[in-house]
Amino acid sequence: MKDFLNKIKENTKINIKGTYYTVNTKTWYSIEEDKDTSYVKCELSNNKVLVIIPDDELLYIGSVIQNMKYERISENEIEYNNVKFNKTGEGHQFIKNIEFGKKESVEGKCIFEDYEAGNNVISLGILSEKENISADVYADILSIRDIEVY
Repeated sequence: MKDFLNKIKENTKINIKGTYYTVNTKTWYSIEEDKDTSYVKCELSNNKVLVIIPDDELLYIGSVIQNMKYERISENEIEYNNVKFNKTGEGHQFIKNIEFGKKESVEGKCIFEDYEAGNNVISLGILSEKENISADVYADILSIRDIEVY
């Protein structure tokens, strides 16, 4: 995973399941609740975001969905597009390091809840430094074999 992360540089071209993207930003984050946790978000061309959680060897690619229409079933479950998602985490995100990209292009501080169902992730987020706008992401879980870095 470390070698993979080191290959991602500014304007790197990557191929994810046959679709090509350019990497515009690479930002390291952590959460207030566990400052030893680290993960990376890369803003890609085509309005996609690639999330890499090295400790869990979890990767996913998704899109920000404006006004995501989900239903909260319980404290730990939501339903989206007739699929029930279970909560896998929550917290208060903060930036550890912007490796490249403009500060205004990255999320910054965020209060989030993450959910999974099957091969999909939903991350519900409120950007506290950007007028509390929502940053809800619907994503597909990837294998490292799904990604080629050029």
